[in-house]
Amino acid sequence: MSLTTYLGLKDAIESWSHRNDVASRLDDFIDLAESEMLKWIRIRDMETRTTATTSGRYLALPTGFLEMRRVRLISGAQYYDMLSSTPEGMFITQDSGMPKIYTVTSQIEFDRTPDSAYTIEFQYYAAPTAISASNTTNSILTRFPSIYLYGSLWALYQWALQEDKAEYYYGKFLAAVQSANREDKKGRHGPAPAMRYGGNTP
Repeated sequence: MSLTTYLGLKDAIESWSHRNDVASRLDDFIDLAESEMLKWIRIRDMETRTTATTSGRYLALPTGFLEMRRVRLISGAQYYDMLSSTPEGMFITQDSGMPKIYTVTSQIEFDRTPDSAYTIEFQYYAAPTAISASNTTNSILTRFPSIYLYGSLWALYQWALQEDKAEYYYGKFLAAVQSANREDKKGRHGPAPAMRYGGNTP
């Protein structure tokens, strides 16, 4: 059975753990693995765009939001990149106008009240749909199944109070996440340009 599906992953967790007393808890282990991986993994498949229209200084976070990559304000046919700030570092002006700075808390906050209804474009990392009986795979499980497997085994051994095995699989889980991030970063830029030197080409 393929490891890149929900049922295949559950079968692999039981097989790798060599236990027959965990079937009723496999969904818990997978949920914990997903929660942990979303702290660390950032791949292109998780990037998405959406737009919203301002109606004041605040906007709700987009669906599935994990981390912002870029925010642009659209006015007419012009796009303006907005600057990001920490919540405590953003200066809020009492004058209305075109927002230039934003910060992220439990919502998106601008540095001023918009003087018009502006369209805001968000590019951000979104959590993929969790796998389940009704959603049997997602981009992370398809491309990097070892992340799910090692993360689930980490959660299993945490539950079993076998800290040495939990630590072992957490290390493999983090290594798999780091490898996925590196692979996607490399794919984003493509191969290095060829270097040419003077003289005859060998």
